[in-house]
Amino acid sequence: FLIVSTWNGLMLINISLSLPEDAELLSDLIMENSSVNLLAHYNEEQWKAFNKYYSAKNLSKKLIEWEMYCAMLEDKIVGTIALHKNFIVGFYTRLGYQGKGIGRILMKFMEGIAISKGFKEIQLAASPEGLSFYYKNGWEKIKDTTFFYFDEPFEETLMKKKLM
Repeated sequence: FLIVSTWNGLMLINISLSLPEDAELLSDLIMENSSVNLLAHYNEEQWKAFNKYYSAKNLSKKLIEWEMYCAMLEDKIVGTIALHKNFIVGFYTRLGYQGKGIGRILMKFMEGIAISKGFKEIQLAASPEGLSFYYKNGWEKIKDTTFFYFDEPFEETLMKKKLM
């Protein structure tokens, strides 16, 4: 069980490995964020597929495959990020906590995990809402592409970052 504490201004953020019992809380965080930041980009069928992909039931299965972490502030999950092989997935910050550096801290933390695993490069699929964050944090576009979740197409930008 890993807990890393980091100061961000006046906040002490703890980052810990997510457990299967966190699946419902993580699903709620992801859906809350996405209903504000992503819903406008999806049609009804895509939104249903997205909801299914990040449901508590599916997340509890993914927690077995993914190395997923939670950012905690005062016993509340305020962000999440996961690594599946060399691919960043499930990267979200709770509404009301965006713009406070939590996402940047989680990404730097995950880059460190990837380096410790010997990865020279990591990738992710960025939604239109996330592109500016990734560009500001050293990510490069590989190509625009279509990913399928439960047979529904999602237009995303495949990105990479070289690790030092």
